[in-house]
Amino acid sequence: MQNKIPLEKKRGRPFDPSKIRLVVSTAKKLFSENGLERTTIDAIAKESGVTKKTIYSHFKSKEELFGATVLDRVREEFSIDSANLDEEKPSVGLTIIANQFLSLIRRAEVLGSHRTMFSVATTHPEVCNTFYKNAPLTIHAEVVKYLAKCKTLKIKDPDVAADQFLSLFLGLDHIKCLLGFERPTNSKDQALIKNNVDFFISAYS
Repeated sequence: MQNKIPLEKKRGRPFDPSKIRLVVSTAKKLFSENGLERTTIDAIAKESGVTKKTIYSHFKSKEELFGATVLDRVREEFSIDSANLDEEKPSVGLTIIANQFLSLIRRAEVLGSHRTMFSVATTHPEVCNTFYKNAPLTIHAEVVKYLAKCKTLKIKDPDVAADQFLSLFLGLDHIKCLLGFERPTNSKDQALIKNNVDFFISAYS
């Protein structure tokens, strides 16, 4: 995946790409600090130094802008290029994927986004749908592409296998992180990665 925010020119209006990236960066910060409900377009416009008109010329709603911040974070922090992972050595490829995935879901900003999704699930289902498509589904798709090429593993359904692999990292330690408890040490996370990769490889060998 390329580490860029997709920018489309809407209704023929000229724009400065750097300003839109600044808007997304500012929105990401404010959403993380204040949550979706308490963050306003006015605040984002003021802090990023642009007009509300500029924001609305590219994002039809605060919810759409939130979706852009989620996609930006995934592209920035989970830049797996499955084409460059060695399908002949799945233990190495899966370890790389696991390290990036665990690093992503352990970040305070990402944990904040997950908490936000749970808090607005019944009031803003469209936001949750955007989040789902831009984060979990995007990551899942990258893992599917890699597993589909790992012919040394006996995987009949890469889609199911990818779900199984990623789910191995959403256990008690992840729940503790979501609840704001003490996070696992790096050594504990590395042990988790090794154990899960070994378990997965063994299951599909």
